[in-house]
Amino acid sequence: MEYLTMETDASMIRTLKGHSDRISAVSFCCDGKRAISGSWDNILILWDVETGEAIRTFKGHLDKVHTVDVNSDGKRALSGAGDGKIILWDVETGEAIRTFEGYLGWVWAVSLSIDGKLAMCGAFNKSLSLWDVESGKQIRTFSGHTRDVWAVRFTTDGKQAISASEDTTLILWDVQTGEIIRAFKGHSEKVRGLSISSDGKLAVSGSWDNTLILWDVETGNVMRTFKGHSDKVEAVCMNKDSKFAISGSWDKTLKLWNIETGEAIHTFNGHSAEVCAVSLHSNSRRAISASADKTLILWNLEPFLNQQGSANASQAVPEKP
Repeated sequence: MEYLTMETDASMIRTLKGHSDRISAVSFCCDGKRAISGSWDNILILWDVETGEAIRTFKGHLDKVHTVDVNSDGKRALSGAGDGKIILWDVETGEAIRTFEGYLGWVWAVSLSIDGKLAMCGAFNKSLSLWDVESGKQIRTFSGHTRDVWAVRFTTDGKQAISASEDTTLILWDVQTGEIIRAFKGHSEKVRGLSISSDGKLAVSGSWDNTLILWDVETGNVMRTFKGHSDKVEAVCMNKDSKFAISGSWDKTLKLWNIETGEAIHTFNGHSAEVCAVSLHSNSRRAISASADKTLILWNLEPFLNQQGSANASQAVPEKP
């Protein structure tokens, strides 16, 4: 089926086309000039975002690709899919370096530590585990969630990680011991999107309850709830200095949020089906989104970064002390 874009946004830089099915994951490489996407067509594509051209295709999964993460130097990527495989890729050649074995069921989320030595993987049936990237061997599993784990992120120092689940909670973990530090409760539906600030003090999550929540990681408290999307929130990404976040939803839009004021600065229109993933350029001036309409869109955020929210902006709900 072909999707037609009914409404477009002046902030669209270009549309990238090449996948034949829903695009479920996307991640910028560190140079900001390339990005990798994963799709339900079972493949990943490395893109030149400046031209919109596909550089190479990564083939190895036998089922839908659900998640991808790129390491800090942009040389390796890790993907997870419905075939139960986690594959480490050489970004420059497109070849599979190794396959991590051990999952029975769908892999929903992967995250690489900043040094690229460890990987966290969330999957079907409450599964969350830590892997040694070089050997491809599992180090430990984490017990705490009661449903599928849909998102996971390391803190910058790699000592902790946060996971998000269909059970509506998030959990902060001690990576070395596998112990739960604290749980985060506030959403009423499955939590699909997750992003952590560079200092590890804040986290923002997106849920199928149509909201985003900003969390104080050190206490587990809800700082504010962001309301504005009219359908499920599937993805969220916060910039490095924690001044704003961008979210993607089943309402086919992305929203740029001011973290400090809680207002929606801008709504981006361009996709003709739900937005499944979003990634921010390292300079925070561009974002790339992935959609069920089989396309990616590169967005220009720069005109909106100095705005403090618009008069008709969606409002965040601050939590009472």
